Amino acid sequence: MEIRSFSPHLILIGLMALTALALAFTVDVTLSDQAGVRMELPAQIDEWAGDELRYTHDRDNPKQYRVSELELPDIDPETGEKLYTMSYAEYEALPHDTEFRKSIYTNNVDGRVFVSIVLSGRERDSIHRPQRCLVGQGLAIVDTERIEIPLAGREPLKADVLKTERRYRNEAGEMETYYGYYAYWFVGQNRETPSHYERMFWLAWDRVVHSVAHRWAYIAVSGRRDGEESEEYKQEIIDFVKKLYPHLLLDSPQNGHG
Repeated sequence: MEIRSFSPHLILIGLMALTALALAFTVDVTLSDQAGVRMELPAQIDEWAGDELRYTHDRDNPKQYRVSELELPDIDPETGEKLYTMSYAEYEALPHDTEFRKSIYTNNVDGRVFVSIVLSGRERDSIHRPQRCLVGQGLAIVDTERIEIPLAGREPLKADVLKTERRYRNEAGEMETYYGYYAYWFVGQNRETPSHYERMFWLAWDRVVHSVAHRWAYIAVSGRRDGEESEEYKQEIIDFVKKLYPHLLLDSPQNGHG
């Protein structure tokens, strides 16, 4: 996949130029239903065992299940109602054709990583910068850093990593801090970027120049940091994404393609 980087100023200038073109010419846009990423999460990634997540849409009694807990993967065992791949809050906040996949991955040394794929629908606001959702969930974002993840046979994958914190009261009634990380990047047709602005540029470019509106996705990998000063989580992200990445490719040999 191609990776391109632009400064925010150049991106904004480019968007303005594309907007002028769109206003000057009538463009019939073809909506593409093909995603740039495989909308599946594997059950096993080397030593990491995956368990998909399902949610109820009862606003008064929201519940989350692991598929391994269910006799039927999409049926609530308590009520018999349908289960969904996104929470009720996400369903209400986003266009209803937005698609989700979420899994928890654990290994034999007590590691735990959450992975999610969010695929846009036909509306541009189906996906957005994840900062908006994280803050809405009560997390404080204390820092942002861009990292490079080495991948075989291509240039490194760039991902943005948010360092998060959340204060909570433990069972003893004492206040503690949860230190987390949230790494993400956007994927389009043959394009990847951690930049929301670059994604918007390519979205506009494809609509105006190629008369096609592609569906974009963003992939997120999140977990726990050992403390405020710990830097070990960066290597955890790199090691895990290097193993996850081949499973996400549409033509990956590991998925029976290629």
